[in-house]
Amino acid sequence: MPAMTTFAKLAAPAALASALLGAVAPAHATPSQGVTAETLTQFEIPGSWLPGPPAGHPAVPEQVSTTLRRIVIAPGGSTGWHHHRGHVQGLVAEGTLTRVFADCSQQASPAGSWVTEEPTGDHVGRNLGTTPVVLLVTYALPDGEPFSQDAPAHCP
Repeated sequence: MPAMTTFAKLAAPAALASALLGAVAPAHATPSQGVTAETLTQFEIPGSWLPGPPAGHPAVPEQVSTTLRRIVIAPGGSTGWHHHRGHVQGLVAEGTLTRVFADCSQQASPAGSWVTEEPTGDHVGRNLGTTPVVLLVTYALPDGEPFSQDAPAHCP
């Protein structure tokens, strides 16, 4: 049998299976686009400065390592769907940050706004404007945790 015919016979079922699995597979994380981040400093704060952890999370330690980062989202950029395993708060220094949450609700935060992320709350940050969004963000995370973890896309 010619090689092309064998390939065609094998490729057709594989393509059909891929199409069917793609139609029923769960949503995957979305990659970030147009985002840069820079660590400005790291410091310790008293754990008492933070709100209590959500149910199922470990207690806040007496001292918490905290990181301050500058994040820039280019016009049309997106953080991709993600969540944080600790306390994340920030100031929108420039532009307007639009966040979409797991229930598909949206919140636009213009420059000067203070934003807070719920631990493990899936969301995506977008820049729908024409100028960069600049955020100054503090992360108070459990030891060894990354700044964010990918989450499945909840909304278009």
